[in-house]
Amino acid sequence: MICKKLILISILFTTNILFAENKEVKTLLEKVNQAPNKKEKKELIEKLKVKLASENKKVREKADAIIEAKKKIPLKIYKQNP
Repeated sequence: MICKKLILISILFTTNILFAENKEVKTLLEKVNQAPNKKEKKELIEKLKVKLASENKKVREKADAIIEAKKKIPLKIYKQNP
């Protein structure tokens, strides 16, 4: 019972975090679309570029770490001799 609750809480927590990361980019994009003048649009587009670049950098670092970790995993399963 406790294990089920723990798994459920962890799943809800991780999905919440994933959706929260995307909300910042979406709100900036909405602000760009609703900006009344060109000057304000340019400023918001620059903020959006910076945010997207930082998100892209984080994702690339995670992907590189995963690839490096996968290279360290042996391809063959070792068997112990009795």
